[in-house]
Amino acid sequence: MLRTYGGFPYRYLACLMVLSAAGFITRYTFAETVIPSSSWRNTITFPSDSFRKAAPETGDPGWIKFLIFVSDPTKVYFQDSNAYPFHYDWATTFVQEYIGMSTEEFNQISLYAEGQEAILGSVILPYWTVHQPPSEQIKEYGIELVRRDAYDPAQVVNLFNLVKSKITAEAGVEAFYFPSYDQIASAEENRAYFEANGIIVSSPSRWAKGNISYSRGWALGTLKQFAATQIENAYLTGQLAPGDILLTDGVPADMPVIAGIITLAPSTPNSHVAILANTYGIPFVFLALSEDATRAQQLVGRKIALRVYGNANDCDARLIDVQDVLTPQQIDEILALKTPPPLNICPVTPYGAYSASTDGLWPSDICYFGGKAANFGLLRRSIPSNCPVAMAFSFDLWNEFLSQTLTNGRTLREEIAYRLAGFTYPPANMAALADVLEGIREDLFKKTSATVFSPALQNEIISALQDPAYGFDPYKKIRFRSSTNVEDSEQFTGAGLYDSFSGCLADDLDGDGVGPSLCDPAEANERGVFRAIRRVFASFYYDNAYLERLRHGIDESQAGMAMLVHHSTPDPIEMANGVATLERISTTTSRIKLVTQLGAVSVSNPTDGSIPEEVKADVYSFGTYLTIQAYSNLVPLGATVLDWESDYRTLASLMVQASNAFAAASGKTKYVLDFEYKKVAPEGHLRIKQIREIPQPSTTPGIVPFLIKEPTPYCIFQGEYGEVFGNHRLKSQLTVETRSMWLTPDNLDRTIYENVFLEYVDSEGNIRTASGSPADWPEASHSYANNTSTDTWVFADMGNPRRYTLTTGRLGVLVAASQSPLLTIRDLGVLSNWGPGYLDLRVDHVLPVPVRTYEGMGTTLTDSVRLFPPFAQEPGESLQTRNLVLNAKISITTQFYWPPTPAGSAAGYTAPLARWVETRIYGYTSSPIILHSPYSQTYRPEHHNFSEHFLFEPRLEPGISPSILQELHNKNIRVIQVYRPSSGSPIFTTVGFTTPADFDQDNDVDGADYEVFSDCSSGPGLGPVEWACRAADFDHDGDVDQADFGIFQRCISGEKMPPDVDCAQ
Repeated sequence: MLRTYGGFPYRYLACLMVLSAAGFITRYTFAETVIPSSSWRNTITFPSDSFRKAAPETGDPGWIKFLIFVSDPTKVYFQDSNAYPFHYDWATTFVQEYIGMSTEEFNQISLYAEGQEAILGSVILPYWTVHQPPSEQIKEYGIELVRRDAYDPAQVVNLFNLVKSKITAEAGVEAFYFPSYDQIASAEENRAYFEANGIIVSSPSRWAKGNISYSRGWALGTLKQFAATQIENAYLTGQLAPGDILLTDGVPADMPVIAGIITLAPSTPNSHVAILANTYGIPFVFLALSEDATRAQQLVGRKIALRVYGNANDCDARLIDVQDVLTPQQIDEILALKTPPPLNICPVTPYGAYSASTDGLWPSDICYFGGKAANFGLLRRSIPSNCPVAMAFSFDLWNEFLSQTLTNGRTLREEIAYRLAGFTYPPANMAALADVLEGIREDLFKKTSATVFSPALQNEIISALQDPAYGFDPYKKIRFRSSTNVEDSEQFTGAGLYDSFSGCLADDLDGDGVGPSLCDPAEANERGVFRAIRRVFASFYYDNAYLERLRHGIDESQAGMAMLVHHSTPDPIEMANGVATLERISTTTSRIKLVTQLGAVSVSNPTDGSIPEEVKADVYSFGTYLTIQAYSNLVPLGATVLDWESDYRTLASLMVQASNAFAAASGKTKYVLDFEYKKVAPEGHLRIKQIREIPQPSTTPGIVPFLIKEPTPYCIFQGEYGEVFGNHRLKSQLTVETRSMWLTPDNLDRTIYENVFLEYVDSEGNIRTASGSPADWPEASHSYANNTSTDTWVFADMGNPRRYTLTTGRLGVLVAASQSPLLTIRDLGVLSNWGPGYLDLRVDHVLPVPVRTYEGMGTTLTDSVRLFPPFAQEPGESLQTRNLVLNAKISITTQFYWPPTPAGSAAGYTAPLARWVETRIYGYTSSPIILHSPYSQTYRPEHHNFSEHFLFEPRLEPGISPSILQELHNKNIRVIQVYRPSSGSPIFTTVGFTTPADFDQDNDVDGADYEVFSDCSSGPGLGPVEWACRAADFDHDGDVDQADFGIFQRCISGEKMPPDVDCAQ
């Protein structure tokens, strides 16, 4: 019986009291009226609910939005998020009391704690389709709560459990708390509390398809771990050196130049750090895959090689432990590849005037005005209505300022040179250099008592800023943007190295030094233009900026600071800001990636957990195609920062126009450009404020690669290669170690393999091992030709001797600067769909061995297989079950896994075997044969797996019952082979035991076999035995003599009489 009080259920009142105590309810209200509709429900089903809003990109999460009324905290209203992607649209359609509300009114009652009436949220769902195999489905979802003010942890627990209770899901499905942007700080602070209440804090990145690359490249150094807040101090104190690789929990706006960057939190692809990393060839990767993040943390303190290549959103990020693997000499030789090429800057050149309009500037004017200002002329000519009117101060102003004489008798330029004398790259004492640079900035450039602008220079500056051609309002802030000749060139971007500042001209014209600023009353002190110019000049000596010039060996007298000047965009009117890269593929095709964030929140260097909006624009002569790749977490789920699609089409068009101007000015046909843009109030005008080329690494091969020893397991690849009997016969498990070496022809004249551990099955079914270098194995030989090494050896001490030939391809191939010069064995061999290359292994047999051909059973003297690293057990594997039936008595049920579908397989592919689960064979023996071992089972698919071969050899199963083996021996069944055609019934074949004395393998030992033995007889001690006669050397002593004849005699059975298969043992 439902207990009530005053007509209300006790359960309802209890929830109401909990929410009131937690601060949700400041006044008791009664339930809102929700209009009945099929567009909402109080429950949903995971993962296939029809309310699910699919993500724009295949593989990305979807969502279903919900609303909870504070007045009735027992119900969740899930909305059809396809028809109503926004809370506001649904609420003002179906909630009687909210109809007619403005967005501002709705936000006031839903996004703030005070006066809150509606609780907003979303259920975040992993990628799912109706065609997705169950094994590939992620059985998890996230619950997100949205509010500008942080929720109390107790509120989160109550709401989380309420929403979870309304989601129908099968057993084993897990729910996580995915805090929205405004809830991140509180969620992190209260993570332990949530876990104590059974709630795990996470994010959709747990479903990432792969690691994310922001800059491709390689590095070799010691892996050091520091939190984002500790990086600067670690660098200054020498704990983090330029040659180190950094592992961090986040990337701040200002990063020192180091060898490599590994972050455990997502960044943005167009950040200044990413652009600089691309320029320097510094690998920069977000390890979204937990197993890779764990491995990185395990390697902290060790010397590693970091390689980041491949697709940006599913990159090949590899961490190779080289501690005690490489010699100091090898490390020095490898790092010599990192020596930067000469940076051919256009030296500072007198212009003959202090300023000029950017309307007349070209990129070639970098010698007079620096790269940023010179490139701005392209924008003014190509899209004048969408970039601000601007002027530029030339290097003449910089030179004049540096030529002033200080009180010690030196010029400012001479004083700076004196203080920096003796520093080299890398600096032996970074803290000392940082102190000197800070002194230059603070004591020389910023201190008005140390340096001055002469009256004549002040007049020149003020006169230029008051030129009516530019229309600068003295009561509005003017932006002074750094523009050096060491940035924004075709060789070097220098993104983020220097700084820009705003100044108020009216503050310099008012005749006093008393605040507040006339451009911003909130500023208590004056903020004049001369103050801004000093700060821009001072940024020339920022730590990273000077280090880069030092690293490239730039003559300081040839470098300088000019400025690009235009009106500032105040934060309050900045509706959005963004950065973009445009890759020009051809004259009619461009690929643009735009990264945008709300308001003035940094898109280049977010440090507060904000995630920007990412959009791809493919521009062709026949149209522009837009794709949302990621949503900003500063706007409602499903909403966009910029107007969709109009703003993005406009931006794409503007950037292509500017790109065409760049092509005309530079004469280039293919390039990558970087843009910065804003959307400003009140009219929502789009402005592009910067264009620059991003230098790309050379794609011309010319670098000799270095092979690093990395122990790697291999096994027989069971895919669309070889033949099922051959793949089974050569079943092996290997661990391969190469030499660490430069891949030069001289080094390749001997084997690359330093040590190989080989476990294999011999011709009698015994599992044997060999170890060491193949060069030391019996009858070894090595050759190298056509970028392929060949190693051969012979295992003769078995009934059917074998000659092994291992070929390793893709050796001695020069690589380009855009490719990794650091290789491991996984990079060699034949290219595969799964990353590592195949190694080819051929085995020549002395005696014929059985094979299955299209015509049926046959024999061969040669098997060819491929070696491949074993597939790891991972999400996305596909469990396969085959029920193979011969008749009412004999049948086989087998289960195994295919690996996850490789990327780029939209047209289909042939799945290989990843691993066996179990095989049960019925009817051949009195009890079922149960197999688990990889040695006792072999799989060989035909094209697209339409048909398949299976082979089972029970005697290779460890622990199998001797009675089963005896039954099979009595029936002369060694191997059971099944062919499953694409249609029709499976074909079963059994193969019996044999003896090496049956030289012609016709299931008897008769006169024909004696003739072979007789022809091979050599007498005692007379060898070596030629290859075709190796099987006649039964005692493996290097000759065919009377002792071997004695064994042969025991095996003679007579024509068409089966021999004793154990006669030669």
